[in-house]
Amino acid sequence: MKATSSALILCGLIAGLAGLDLQVGLRGDLAPVPQAEMAEGVSRMKAVRRPGDVLVHSPLFSVAELKAFGDLQARPDRPRPEVLAARRVLLLDRAQAPMFGPKNPAQTEAIGEHLVLKVFEPSGDVEVPVFDLLTDLGPNVLRIERPVGVLKSRCTKRRAEGGWSCPGEAEWLYAAPRTLRIGGKNEECVWAHPTTGGAVVFTLPAPEAPAAGQDLVLELSGGMADDAVTGTPGGATVTIQATQGSKKIGRLLVPNKVGWHRLELSLEPGAPVDLSITTPRDGRRHHCVNARIVLRPQDKP
Repeated sequence: MKATSSALILCGLIAGLAGLDLQVGLRGDLAPVPQAEMAEGVSRMKAVRRPGDVLVHSPLFSVAELKAFGDLQARPDRPRPEVLAARRVLLLDRAQAPMFGPKNPAQTEAIGEHLVLKVFEPSGDVEVPVFDLLTDLGPNVLRIERPVGVLKSRCTKRRAEGGWSCPGEAEWLYAAPRTLRIGGKNEECVWAHPTTGGAVVFTLPAPEAPAAGQDLVLELSGGMADDAVTGTPGGATVTIQATQGSKKIGRLLVPNKVGWHRLELSLEPGAPVDLSITTPRDGRRHHCVNARIVLRPQDKP
């Protein structure tokens, strides 16, 4: 047993050293990026970022350099072709060793001596997400109203399990990505448990005006965990009221039935969208939502 444990430890040390050697080999003689320059690069990325953008960084940044990103969610891998076709991509790259990946950026900005920020516009005539609640969820997106219309709590307290809790409210009222069994499948969605006598309200950012030939569309879906439906005969319906500005633009009813329930709504630019989620009885309403604002090409004659 001791020999086996020693062998495993030795293998782990060898793998770790190999990983370090690989990183050194990939980085070559690249000079470290000054901390202030990394901070400026990340700051510029945040400044030009739009809802729905995909954020990418060079795989040659060291662990120390990556600390500048903080909580900003960026990945070191090349976006897939279908992502490049449908999403705007921001790449913070090393100037002396460009990342092997997409070509012909729409914009390029040099940052100091070592960095360059590249912006790639969608390449296809396809539906382009500009906000996705699942991936763009952050603090201040969810609030609790009790009664409906009266602010009770803003959900800004970070949870150890991920997402944000709502000070002064029950622990099961929070905003976080979850995986629930809906319609017999494991589905990713945003936890949106309603509360009796109040509302949980998600606020989506105001979309910018679309280009000619495009429409702004809200894709909304709601569903309850299968076991919450089957284990609660007579469970109450959940209502999602969509409002843009002061105008109610549509309502999605999520009855006590297995599966997703969906709605698409046209949006106007310049005003945020509220999704107010209510129910008369919140018992076992293990409910979650997905919401995307997309630019959709208009039908061509």
